[in-house]
Amino acid sequence: MPSTLSIISAEVKNMQKNGKPVHAAEDKGFYIILVLCIAAIAISGYVLFFAPLSGGASMESVEYTPNLPVSAEEDARTQAAAGVQEPVVDTVLPTEGAEAPEAPAEPEAPAEPAEQTSAPVWVKPVNGEVVQAFSGDNLVYQKTFGDWRVHDGADYLGASGARVYAVADGEVTEVTSDPLWGACVTLRLTDGRTATYRGLAEGPKVKKGSSVKAGDVVGSVAAVVPAEAEEGPHIHLELRDPDGVTVDPEQGAK
Repeated sequence: MPSTLSIISAEVKNMQKNGKPVHAAEDKGFYIILVLCIAAIAISGYVLFFAPLSGGASMESVEYTPNLPVSAEEDARTQAAAGVQEPVVDTVLPTEGAEAPEAPAEPEAPAEPAEQTSAPVWVKPVNGEVVQAFSGDNLVYQKTFGDWRVHDGADYLGASGARVYAVADGEVTEVTSDPLWGACVTLRLTDGRTATYRGLAEGPKVKKGSSVKAGDVVGSVAAVVPAEAEEGPHIHLELRDPDGVTVDPEQGAK
């Protein structure tokens, strides 16, 4: 762009060439300079304020970085770059010669309960009281014969015809009839003992070889027992252990 002074000089020369007075030319030059100054100021303002925007300048964009999860490896590298040290865990190693802890003892198995043996079922031969007890080796007075002798059984009072029961489980081994004792029945019990009934009415309810349970009916009470007639109707019961030794029938359940 030509300078302001060169423009004015050229204009003055042009006026002189055309025969115009110089002072008039100076007045005109003054206004021209004034207009040019105003134009220069306007152009400078335009260049300063509007040229950057019209020249395609754009605002810098702000990049948004989301907080994404960081892997353990990246986190370790970040901490290493930042000088962060991981905590040190002390590991205690067993020293040589140290005894290893004893393993807990296995709990003992609970002891099996002792097998309980129930007493054998024992049933009274008749529903009556004992009128003559077992004497063992002791002599007792025998009213019917009027003498002293051992009483090797127990006499149970019972009405004539009353039922007589098996004292325990067993098998009938003998059925007989005696003139002094009436009908007699012998049972071999399951524990090896034997029980003999005397003073039964004729026609017992069991036969030899029959199996009986405690409480089964084996016969009935006779009206009279000749060998012990003074005691009235009763059942004379004898009990022997497996060796054949007489024992007290009242202790039969023991």
